[in-house]
Amino acid sequence: MRLIICITFLGLAFTGFGQRFTATWSKNRCEIGEQVELKLRLANAPKKVGYKPYVGEIPCEMKFSDSSTLTKNATLEIVKAFEDTTYLRGKERIWEGCYTVMIWDTGVYIIPRFAIGLTDTSLVAGGVSKLRVGFTKQNVDDEIEEMQAVIPTDYWYYFKTYWWLILFPLAIIIVLLIRRRNRVTVISQLSLKQRSQIALDALRKQAYWKKGKVTEHYIEFSFLLRSFLSARYELNLAERTTYEAMLLLSRKNIPTDTLKRIREMLTESDMVKFAKGVPGEEEILLSLRRMEELIVELSPLDLIE
Repeated sequence: MRLIICITFLGLAFTGFGQRFTATWSKNRCEIGEQVELKLRLANAPKKVGYKPYVGEIPCEMKFSDSSTLTKNATLEIVKAFEDTTYLRGKERIWEGCYTVMIWDTGVYIIPRFAIGLTDTSLVAGGVSKLRVGFTKQNVDDEIEEMQAVIPTDYWYYFKTYWWLILFPLAIIIVLLIRRRNRVTVISQLSLKQRSQIALDALRKQAYWKKGKVTEHYIEFSFLLRSFLSARYELNLAERTTYEAMLLLSRKNIPTDTLKRIREMLTESDMVKFAKGVPGEEEILLSLRRMEELIVELSPLDLIE
């Protein structure tokens, strides 16, 4: 009888005081651009937990579908700094940490493996739980759908929105007139750098954000950035997702730091268009300056004949 009591006591002791480390998603399905929490939990935690959090991105694996056996390397973008806390639940000390991440490509994401260091051992969690990421168009309720309903009845919409395109033929006409009058050799065709700078100045003067049209501003901002990169590197990025566009650009001879800035600008546009982000005026003006610097940096030198 005593042997049975001892065995029972030891089983309860190991069950009650064993350290259990788990990693779980806050949900099992989400849409592109939606924030998801990735939670770590350590039961019977010591007073000091040795864990070094990720910064910027978390590497993980992604399946192309639930039935697929093929996986590829992917990343989770951290949009909020890692937070952890320790609390008591009865006599049990619980340590919890939380990442807030965002994903920009569809697929089935396998939760990463996380390691936590203790005084005499280390524990590993993750590698099993899955998160399905998709894109449900009918659930997106933003200004893009409203604009599509209004455009057909506003016959002056394209003229009022894209009036700055008239600057291109007007600039060519002015150059031709000056050339005819002075009878000197004048370059009549604007370079890609000049055309892009004129378009960017026109977008800046529109100041859509002051009229409450932040989404419309970022639609044209993304279109201008993709058009410049497409013409510069002979690609078609207009209908590509940010992930696809970055894959194509990574094959060109572009510095890693420049690729990172391009990705940040495209991601910022996606946040506003699909995730309803509302940046302030200071952030919008900063993004315009960054694009202007990018155009100058990536444009070939203008040679004067």
